[in-house]
Amino acid sequence: MARFLISFSIAVLVLIFVHDSLYTFDFFSRFRLSFIDRSFNHRGPLPIPRESLDVVIVTISDKSETTVPDRFPFPRSYYARAIRNLNRAGAKAIGIDLTFEQPDEIHGPHNDDELYQAIQQYRNVVVAGKTDLRLDDATVIREEENFHSIFYSADSAVGSVYVPNDIDGIYRRYMPFAKMPGQNRFIPSFAFALLNKVNHLPTTFTANDNGSEFIVGSNYIPQYDDISFLINYYGTAGTTFKQYDIANILDDSTFETIEERELHTSINIFDDPDIGMLYDGTFKNKIVLIGPYFSESKDIFNVPIADPNFPDRNQMYGVELHANALQTLLRQDYIYRSPQWINILYIIGISMFTFFSISALKLHKSNYSFLFEIFGVAVILGVLYGILEFSYYMFSYHQTIVMVVSPAAAVILNYLGSTVYQYLTERKQKSIIKGMFSQYLNPTVVNDLIHDPNKLRLGGEKKELTVFFSDIASFTSFSEKLSPEELVLLMNEYLSSMTEIILKNEGTLDKYIGDAVMAFWGAPVELENNAFNACLSAIEMQQKAEEIAARWRAEGKPNLVVRMGMNTDQMVVGNMGGEKRFDYTVLGDAVNLASRLEGANKNYGTRIIISESTYEKVKDRLLCRELDVLIVKGKTKPIRVYELIGKLDSPDLQPKLKTVELFCAAMELYRNKKFRSALKEFTEIRKQFPDDEPTAMYIQRCKEFLDNPPPKDWNGVYEMKSK
Repeated sequence: MARFLISFSIAVLVLIFVHDSLYTFDFFSRFRLSFIDRSFNHRGPLPIPRESLDVVIVTISDKSETTVPDRFPFPRSYYARAIRNLNRAGAKAIGIDLTFEQPDEIHGPHNDDELYQAIQQYRNVVVAGKTDLRLDDATVIREEENFHSIFYSADSAVGSVYVPNDIDGIYRRYMPFAKMPGQNRFIPSFAFALLNKVNHLPTTFTANDNGSEFIVGSNYIPQYDDISFLINYYGTAGTTFKQYDIANILDDSTFETIEERELHTSINIFDDPDIGMLYDGTFKNKIVLIGPYFSESKDIFNVPIADPNFPDRNQMYGVELHANALQTLLRQDYIYRSPQWINILYIIGISMFTFFSISALKLHKSNYSFLFEIFGVAVILGVLYGILEFSYYMFSYHQTIVMVVSPAAAVILNYLGSTVYQYLTERKQKSIIKGMFSQYLNPTVVNDLIHDPNKLRLGGEKKELTVFFSDIASFTSFSEKLSPEELVLLMNEYLSSMTEIILKNEGTLDKYIGDAVMAFWGAPVELENNAFNACLSAIEMQQKAEEIAARWRAEGKPNLVVRMGMNTDQMVVGNMGGEKRFDYTVLGDAVNLASRLEGANKNYGTRIIISESTYEKVKDRLLCRELDVLIVKGKTKPIRVYELIGKLDSPDLQPKLKTVELFCAAMELYRNKKFRSALKEFTEIRKQFPDDEPTAMYIQRCKEFLDNPPPKDWNGVYEMKSK
């Protein structure tokens, strides 16, 4: 739940601060806009033949000035001639990307009259206009608004050429209309005014706005923001639309160019019967835009698409920018933004995926953890690459802008968040583990658990462990001889020594029960042979107990005799108890058996008894002898038990080897009901080893069976009547 809340919170922060849901930050806005440019350049030009495009551009260039008699600005009669010729050639509509704010004082008013009449006659012409004129930061509002065009009254077909740029100076958007400052009056933009001509709509018609789209007739244009849509640039500057110099449009049979004058020859490129554009269908049903194509015009814009060989060359003349906007409208090749609700789900989903996948990788703790860290970084890089490629794919094949910056920020922040969360979780977990186990385990083992908490599974799990119990013989009489203060001091010394040996041999101290000690081996850290570690601990503990006992006897303190029992089997291990108070312990019948074996020592006069399952795991390294097949109190199934004597390679155990050999031979006679022969053998062992208590016990049993023979079905099993 905590991981979910953290990831969800990161997603919300991304939506607020990066996605601009509530706040706008220029830093992130610039990044988002740059990926629109990357998408254009990754996609490249649209695979549409130039011949099939609806827009044709007539340029006013440096070449134009060297071809026609007059220098720019041209007489307005030139534009009137161009309108007439283009209409003769079948043009559907004509847009002149020039503003005519004042009468032509250079060439005379008859030029204005001629252009005025041409516009009024054909009614398929749009000229450039503006919505306001600023002088010294003051807005000039005219009494009779003509949108800065003296030809407005000819047909009211004026289009605003204002195009908004983004904060990085790039022109990506196009407005359908402009509003007069201080007035509730609108004018269609240049491309939309031409669209009105194509659709036979009123010249002053402006697109409707339903909140998500601009509507012109049956044309629904998706909004990028409240005032604009995105231009779908069809290609790089100068490569997309067919272009013809205005001199070629003017050069009909009634117009004399400089070249014709110098050569005294009529060329007539426009209406030549054989090669003229009047007859070859160049302008048939096309929308023709006329505009400047030279740098001095200052009508040049930075656009998002550039020549791949020269990525810094991303400038386009205004007339071509309008051509791209108009062509987008005509073909309805709109660029869409993914819906906001999808954006929100996208960010939340990718946040969750990143956080949980990285968290899952960081849970793997081993000697190769660094590989998982590397793989985690590779996953993040792969996700970021996938986000970018997905955005390119959606833009190229579905003309949809899919976010890059916001999901990328979500991925990076969730990676950092999961790393911090994992660090804090591990730090807390390490503190818990250290506090929980430092009193039970060897510090080396505790550090191992801290390094790899997977070795500790909270709750219960079934594992094969070796459990150990020890007790001081006749503790009641032992304690009665001491004052409470003395008893505490002696018990602290004894228990500290025993615990130190347990922890040294990688055991887990379970608990102290008065003078008794309970421990186990094999959890929480697995051992190669937990039974051997447990038996080795028991041998060392007995040796230590004898050292303590010798010192106590010398000091006049009670004698110390410690009995121990061990069993290896499946048992449940884990944190047992309530939510606020629990112990790391073991449960099961195997645990109870070890406790019974500890108590069985007093019947045999031994110090350490182990079960057959423990014996099988240590018999090749430790000296043991079979004691009996018995049924402990509370059980019905007989088990074979052994006395643990010491390490096979220990020099001081040589005398014991002979005892074990003789004892095993006598036991064979005993099990075969040859009690008299067994008695003789046990008696002989007793003479040689008078301190061997198990031999004394079997001498007594043989005598009892000679006096009272066991049943015929007796199988050598002995049943304990007490714990």
